[in-house]
Formats: sequence, structure tokens, C-alpha cells
Amino acid sequence: MVLEGKRILIVGASSDLAVSLNEILYDSGNIVGFHYNTNGKSLSTYDEGEKVRKFQKDISSSLACFQLVDDFVSWAGGIDCLVQLSGGIKKPANWEDLTEEEWSYDLSVNMIMPFFLAQRAILHMKNSGGRIVMTSTVSAAHGGGSTSLAYGVAKAGVECVIKGLARDCAKYNILVNAIAPGFFLTKFHTEKLERTQAQLRERVKLIPLKRAGTTDELAGTVMYLLSESASYITGQVLAISGGDWL
Repeated sequence: MVLEGKRILIVGASSDLAVSLNEILYDSGNIVGFHYNTNGKSLSTYDEGEKVRKFQKDISSSLACFQLVDDFVSWAGGIDCLVQLSGGIKKPANWEDLTEEEWSYDLSVNMIMPFFLAQRAILHMKNSGGRIVMTSTVSAAHGGGSTSLAYGVAKAGVECVIKGLARDCAKYNILVNAIAPGFFLTKFHTEKLERTQAQLRERVKLIPLKRAGTTDELAGTVMYLLSESASYITGQVLAISGGDWL
């Protein structure tokens, strides 16, 4: 999908899921902001210039979320598209062992702060319209995982958020949608959840297409939602899952 003259902020551009989207947008000629917190090395291949800038920020508070969006708007002259790919889990643990701190962290990172990012972006989009793409997960509709329940609850909350925002912001021509990735071979699975190769192979067997998703496929879905081809789509969650959970 071709985008022209758009001002696009990618929050969580250092995420494994963002790899292909970063590559596409870096060469697109649009004005692009790449946000990261601690993993700036993953964006080292992208040089800053007139149309590309990196924004380092810990977005663990509403004020920090507001500042990130405002900093991008100040540099780019506005914002047309917000893509939120940030997220994470404090510690994979069975729900019986979750502490209040771990529960609160997962909800904050995956639902509360993304809401405040969208809230601030909408403030700047009201006069000219825009697109917001947030990130859910395909397991949110199925109770999440036993060792990632708070994450699943947060992502289910995201799906509620995008529907509410889409309904109320349609009058401003602001379209709000979400993607719901299924199983992708990211560090989240290999390092955070510490799954073995055997466990990963068994997980893939559960997917009707019998393979993990690729970042190219995720990028294609995001680009579609940002494009004019999706100008009549809002309040929707697009699963990128290979048929998982069917």
C-alpha cells in the first residue's frame, strides 16, 4: 500500500514485530518517527534526516506519552498516523503466582499507556483526521495464556478502547483499529517466555497454516489500515494469526 505525505509515529519501533514496517516506511518518503526506549541498537541502520527522526522515551506515565506525541508533532508539524507496537510482560508467571506489581505493570504497558498515546494523538488529529493502529493479541478473545493472563486482559481492554474511540472519533474522520498478531517467532517467545525449540515446534502444529507469521505479513496489514483502501474501516480488530484459535 502506498502512503504519500503522511506524518507517521511508530511507538515501539524497536520491537521485533516492527522490523519490516520500519523498512517500508523508512524508504517511503513519508515523515516518520521511530520511538524506542532502551533498544536503540535495533534502529541503528536508520539514519536520521529531514524526514526521519528517532525518539527515545520511557513511556511509563501518561505525561511521558503526551510528551512523546507532542515532540513528534513539534518536529513533523502534525500527526496523521499513530502505530502502537509497544508492549511487554513484567514476568511470565501462572496467574496463581502473579503479584499486584506484575499485574499492574502488564495492564499499564499494554493498555493504559497505549490509551494515553491515542488520546494525545487524537487531540492533534481533530482538525485534519487521521489513523490510529493499536496492538492487541489473538489470544485476548480466548482468555489469554496461563502464564500471561494480565497481558491477555490488557489486550482485551485495547479492543474495547479502539471500539470506543472509533465510535466517538468518526466525526473527526479519525479511524481507530487494532491488529491482533498470533504466533510470531520473536524474542518474546524465545527469550521472555524461554520456550525451547521443541516447544516452538509443538506450538506451530496448533496453527492451521502450520507456520509462524512473518513481519512482512504484519507490516502489510498495518500499511493497509493506514492506506486509503481502508478508509471505510474503523473500530475493527484484524487478526494476523494463520487461523490460530479457529
